[in-house]
Amino acid sequence: MKEAFTMVDTYRNILVAIDGSEKAEKAFLEAITIAKRNQATLHILYVNEVTGNYFGDFAFVTTSLQEELDEVAENQMKEHRNLAIEKGLTDIETYVLYGYPKTLIANFHESKEPIDLIVMGATGLNAVERALVGSTTSYVVNHASCNVMVVK
Repeated sequence: MKEAFTMVDTYRNILVAIDGSEKAEKAFLEAITIAKRNQATLHILYVNEVTGNYFGDFAFVTTSLQEELDEVAENQMKEHRNLAIEKGLTDIETYVLYGYPKTLIANFHESKEPIDLIVMGATGLNAVERALVGSTTSYVVNHASCNVMVVK
């Protein structure tokens, strides 16, 4: 059984997961507010979900699709970094990862930074996951080892 989480007085490293959805944008703005209040580092994460042809555990993505995914990710990062700066943040880190969003978000602190709080939207762009009431968000809430704020 997992230990109960307690609220911390101050968050130092806040992760916000973005995907271009309306809920993710609301979560992003909330994360900015919390980061400013706590003088925290805002870590912005964009996950390009693995797509393409699968062969066992390996996914093959065409070069043109990969280039498109990279361009979308780069544009998302520029836009969000600039907005965070406009809102008064100076300590901002951005990351683009490839894989499965729910596991990469939930386990981000293990591979990158010691995250105190994950902020994410209740649902994302994926239609199937929206029908399942945000299965990525639900997974992160149940598997992350830090506090998770879900923004509606």
